[in-house]
This record gives sequence, C-alpha cells and structure tokens, in this order.
Amino acid sequence: MIDTELWSMAKKRPDEDKFASKEEFTKALEMHRRAKAFFVKVFPMLKIYMSIHQLAEIYHVLAFRGARIPRSHAEAIVRSIMEDGNIIKVPVTLEHVEEAIRESVESNIHVWDYLCFIPVKDYVDTVFTCDKHFVRIGKSIM
Repeated sequence: MIDTELWSMAKKRPDEDKFASKEEFTKALEMHRRAKAFFVKVFPMLKIYMSIHQLAEIYHVLAFRGARIPRSHAEAIVRSIMEDGNIIKVPVTLEHVEEAIRESVESNIHVWDYLCFIPVKDYVDTVFTCDKHFVRIGKSIM
C-alpha cells in the first residue's frame, strides 16, 4: 500500500513562498524528490493494493487540498491508477466503515487513514508512508 501523502508529495512540487524558512522548504523539496524517485524506481516493481476510498482521497488531495494541481491533471492521475493492472482496487464495505469508525474513536486517528488501510490489510505486507499513524494503525489492526 502507498499512503496518499506519498502520491501528493510526488505530484506537488513545494512552493518556496509557502514556507516560513529556507530550511523547511529545502526539507519539503527533498521529500518531493524522494517521493518522485520512489514512483520511478520502486513503484514499477510492486503490486499495489488500494481501497476505493483512497482512489477518491488521492483525487481530493491533489485537486483541492494545499498546493493544488489542475483538476484535469488530478483526474488523469486517478484515471491512470484505475487503469493500472498492478494496482488492485479493493472495495470498501459497510463492515470496513464500521471498523474504521470504531478504531478512529479508540485511537483519535482520523477515519480516512483507516478507510485506506482496513480494506487492504489482508493483502499487504508493507505500507509505504511518512505518516507515523500507520505504525499505530498497523499494530492495532493486524
């Protein structure tokens, strides 16, 4: 599984004007470069599992949150994910939503991360992320 944040980092180049310091910008730019390199070097060798919820989340994050990319570009990225046979799209069931809400209440981690992870948890052995929440999510659910 690849966390939405990595998709966002790879597709959105940081804008120096949005950072309080040169150091923060430099760090964000390096994370952007590393995320892009991941998608070029590592991604092609992987079989990825993604919940249908995450597909919508990627579109939203790219087109509407923070530094935005054009909606047509976000749509093209999501469409390519939909058509990519190495990315297995897993439906979200009512049981997944119930479990996600229950886990979110207990952990204070927002429900969206759970809706990305719970549907694919039985298929993945690695979550590529920068989000420390996924360590806690993985330990509590697995």
